[in-house]
Amino acid sequence: MKNFKLNKIFFIVIGIHLLLGCGYQPIFNKDNQNFSISKFNLEGNKRIGGLLKNNLISVKKAANVIELNIKSEKKTAVSNKNQSGKILTYSITLTIEISASNNKNVLFNKVFTKSQNYPASDVYSDTLNNEKKIVESLIEAIASELQIELNSIL
Repeated sequence: MKNFKLNKIFFIVIGIHLLLGCGYQPIFNKDNQNFSISKFNLEGNKRIGGLLKNNLISVKKAANVIELNIKSEKKTAVSNKNQSGKILTYSITLTIEISASNNKNVLFNKVFTKSQNYPASDVYSDTLNNEKKIVESLIEAIASELQIELNSIL
């Protein structure tokens, strides 16, 4: 019985040691980013462009300084209605065209398109809040894709 307790304690200590000493580090943090964004040129929907700008990690002193041109567009459409004509769900589509340049050399041009449906609420302000949350989550997804793209290029 005493031997069993010692084995159990031994395995717990070894397990904790292995978990804490694994050396895990996140890939997309400020230490691993080797570019900085010096300027944002926003066209189209300024709110969406501003949200995207806020979601990007910025590093002040990096080897590669780039400039982003962001052209954004948001489309909201009725996705589903019932037989009486009441709107049940909306569909929102974000289209963001991003061009990254480094000293007037274009690094890449890419169009990010994300869409999602959200339910219509009986209270209009709740519907607007749902739309706002969906837009923010879509922009976060686009920002992470953009950072992956920039990290792979630079």
